[in-house]
Amino acid sequence: TIGDMEVTFRIESYDIAHMSGQNVVGVMTVVEDSEIKKSEYRKFKIKEDPGVNDTKALSEVLTRRLGHIEWRFPDLIVVDGGTAQKRVMEKTLLKNNIKIPVVSVVKDERHKPKEILGDKKWLVHEKDILFSNSEAHRYAISFHKQLRGRI
Repeated sequence: TIGDMEVTFRIESYDIAHMSGQNVVGVMTVVEDSEIKKSEYRKFKIKEDPGVNDTKALSEVLTRRLGHIEWRFPDLIVVDGGTAQKRVMEKTLLKNNIKIPVVSVVKDERHKPKEILGDKKWLVHEKDILFSNSEAHRYAISFHKQLRGRI
């Protein structure tokens, strides 16, 4: 607690959606103390055409997000994917001189969470990590479908 402010544990999750590199979008979702904060969700249309390069798109989304210093920084960043996605987020944070731990959620062929990569101490938040990750995935897909519907 800082003064009379309740300090919450904030997780931001990031995901990318596209159809074979077309209409690439990225999203950020927020879970604070196990509660979804829909008002703080953000959608990003990818400006640099990454094709099917999700890591490039993730880097763009995180860079643009970090530009918003008026948004509270998270205590933990969750990214959909494996080592490559986790690394690109860490590199982007480093480039911006920001220290926020990153974990990634690895999925199996049925898109079910298989493993969480990162410092194992964050596994105390495993439920929230998986919840925010599935929420980011759902939000990315719905934003992508919404855009596709406009074509």
